[in-house]
Amino acid sequence: GGEATDLAIKVVRGVTGREKIVSASGGYHGHTGLALAAGDAQYRDAFGPNLPGFFQVPFDDLEAIDRAVADDTAAVLLEPIPATLGMPIPTEGYLSGVRRICSERGAKLVLDEVQTGLGRTGRFWAYQHEGVTPDALLTGKGLSGGVYPIAATLLTRELHAFFDERPFIHVSTFGGAELGCVAALTVLDIVEERGFLERVRDLGDRFRRGLSGLPFELRQRGLMMAFKFPVEGAGMMASKLLYDAGVFATYANNDRSVLQFLPPLIVSDAEADDLISRVRRVFAS
Repeated sequence: GGEATDLAIKVVRGVTGREKIVSASGGYHGHTGLALAAGDAQYRDAFGPNLPGFFQVPFDDLEAIDRAVADDTAAVLLEPIPATLGMPIPTEGYLSGVRRICSERGAKLVLDEVQTGLGRTGRFWAYQHEGVTPDALLTGKGLSGGVYPIAATLLTRELHAFFDERPFIHVSTFGGAELGCVAALTVLDIVEERGFLERVRDLGDRFRRGLSGLPFELRQRGLMMAFKFPVEGAGMMASKLLYDAGVFATYANNDRSVLQFLPPLIVSDAEADDLISRVRRVFAS
């Protein structure tokens, strides 16, 4: 995923001739060079000064985007729902507003859907909830099916044309990932099956009903879920309690009052009910 981010940043800078990358404070886009520069400071400060040309604004603050995007801006880079920040669900119209500002000022919109994509939110891509279209889209993690590491950078024709005269300007020794492509094609076939996304949405409803009345705020879109607790650090404690109950869920590192809760998209009704039962046993007492 980090390498997919690196490529997107290189391309938008190459095409626009601009340097500035605007991203969200508390976001996470990977640990490699340019991806690291666009992410939260805690991951990069230990390595010395940040790279030039990167600027961060609060997530879900359209006015901050409006102030930040200018004629030196190559792109705005965002996660539709920032998982590591605790999965805050953006205000309706936020992404479409960012799209409008980028289009008006000649900047590109890069959406990092490594965590939100491939059906996780009940739509194939999370940006479809707002009907926007990015200039570049990043995907990974689930694209591998848990079998073989693979990520991808999807580009508009305008951005992809950058490689027409430079076909070897971005290569790597193990690039191509032939085995990964087999896994990715299988994942895409599954997500595109009739009824799959509807099933994800139905499961989301099932979890929402089953987790109601517990001492946390449920942040949710489809099967992208998080538990927001009123106490700082409670997400870490909740992770340990659930682990002891047989449920693996990790806290959000950039907001540790939040626990990420991400069941597989292929979870059965019985497995979903078992998860709900275990969560209720831990937090209802």
